[in-house]
Amino acid sequence: MIGVFDSGSGGLTVLKALVEALPDESFLYLGDHARAPYGERDNADIVAYTTEAVDFLMRSGCRLVVIACNTAASVALRTIQQNWLPAHYPRNRVLGVLVPMVEALAGVPWHREEPHEDDVLRYARVVLFGTTKTIESRAYLEEVNKRAPGCAIVQQACPNLAGMIEEGAPERVLLDVIETWVAAALDGHRGFAPDAAVLGCTHYPLVRHLFARGLPEGTHILSQPDLIAEALTDYLRRRPDFAEPGQGSVRYLTTGDPAHLRGLAVFMTVLHGQFQQVRLSDR
Repeated sequence: MIGVFDSGSGGLTVLKALVEALPDESFLYLGDHARAPYGERDNADIVAYTTEAVDFLMRSGCRLVVIACNTAASVALRTIQQNWLPAHYPRNRVLGVLVPMVEALAGVPWHREEPHEDDVLRYARVVLFGTTKTIESRAYLEEVNKRAPGCAIVQQACPNLAGMIEEGAPERVLLDVIETWVAAALDGHRGFAPDAAVLGCTHYPLVRHLFARGLPEGTHILSQPDLIAEALTDYLRRRPDFAEPGQGSVRYLTTGDPAHLRGLAVFMTVLHGQFQQVRLSDR
């Protein structure tokens, strides 16, 4: 069974892509809706909450967990992989959403941390939208620049956008906010015409069409859920010991109120299921 964790519901966009790519695998989704969104929280809280969620999923039988939250992956993943996991679950693995996107932007595999003189630059100009914490972490910026220093990245924080999407804000309101942030990113760098845009929050694919309306025509918007699904499929091909084909079940867990989320999976990702409430810690 593969665990999928997000601070709220944005990870459902990733789960949908994973289920479509790996229909025989079983998935356990956990949304920490009671403490969402993570994008404006302190780093220490993000690390603590994410570790708590990963531990819960592994105690529930998941040997492999995908952190389907850019904020959690940017702030907490390295600490979990290097410090916590070897001490608690040395045979398990935790993956994040950052690596597949960095590979797509840089055009080279993750293990390549230095450019080669024969590398061909895939994207010369990229605009990256994310939560405040994702942008502050500079994780995408630093990892892409290691591998493709010729790629110019303009970062733009979109405070509270994930929360607005989660709460079902009207599309007109979301469009006004998104157009403001797109303008802020591009107007702040006169003459910057992006080749590609990264929606660096798993909530943002739900409003991809609104970003497309604000961005210059021809800007390629990279699909994070599809990239993650491709990466996980490749990972399981290389590490079949983490694959458990044949069951094909999906369960949904939340730290929040299931009644509030009853129709959310269907509304957001055309996944059919009901959330069950769980408790991660004494709050």
